[in-house]
Amino acid sequence: MNGQMTPDRFGFTMPVSNPPIDKPPYYFRNIESMTFVYETPTEAAALILPEGLMLPERTTLAQVTFNKFHFSTVGCYNEAIFGINCFWEGEPVCYYDTILVDNEVGLITGREPYGFAKLFANIGFERENNLIIGWAERPKGKRLVTGVFRPREFLEPGPSVPAVALKVIPSPEEGAPPEVAELVMLRTQKNVVQGSDGRYEAFSGPGNVTFDSESVINPCFRLPVQNMVRSSWGYYNFTLPYGKILKRYNPNIAAFTGRDGVLLPG
Repeated sequence: MNGQMTPDRFGFTMPVSNPPIDKPPYYFRNIESMTFVYETPTEAAALILPEGLMLPERTTLAQVTFNKFHFSTVGCYNEAIFGINCFWEGEPVCYYDTILVDNEVGLITGREPYGFAKLFANIGFERENNLIIGWAERPKGKRLVTGVFRPREFLEPGPSVPAVALKVIPSPEEGAPPEVAELVMLRTQKNVVQGSDGRYEAFSGPGNVTFDSESVINPCFRLPVQNMVRSSWGYYNFTLPYGKILKRYNPNIAAFTGRDGVLLPG
């Protein structure tokens, strides 16, 4: 008997007979988010920024964001995001090089439809006295990054900057280039939660982010902190809609990771 799972019955993602998520949009409510923006050398950022995205000539702004998803239609989980502020055809965007996450559905939702490079990690979001702390380990016990923030002033929300990811799906055939290699933009629909007094639940204040140990397996330390620019915390609601393909690449054979974690030609 021929198989009866025809393409019109394929689920949105694998396993197609029982997909963990359906098609966008995905809804996130009352999300706790803390972001640290800092200056980093443009030369360091350029090494990991995909072709077609542009950086300023001098100092580049990078950022680390810790998210605690109290509720979403793709689960409750923690996340640490490493981004580079850059431009696509003159428009400010943030390229997400790596995202660490501790929930498999959250990983699938970002990685498969949009191409966000998500990996599993041990992530904490804590409070001590008047401080808010975010940290990530990979593997457990290997502390990669720590952010510490003290809320001080109310923060008026600004416009959301589109997120950009490089989506790469390798071929199963030996010597073949990737099946997919494309730059994807996602315009997240994001709003700051308002309290009962009408004030936005967002604060700025002193804070800093540190890369606690070097790891060629997780080389986030290669965007070093030269100078802290701003730190913020807040509660947000947002929606992930469909994304948009900005650019398709034609890569050759995939590069491979050397002993020091640097990619070498294949």
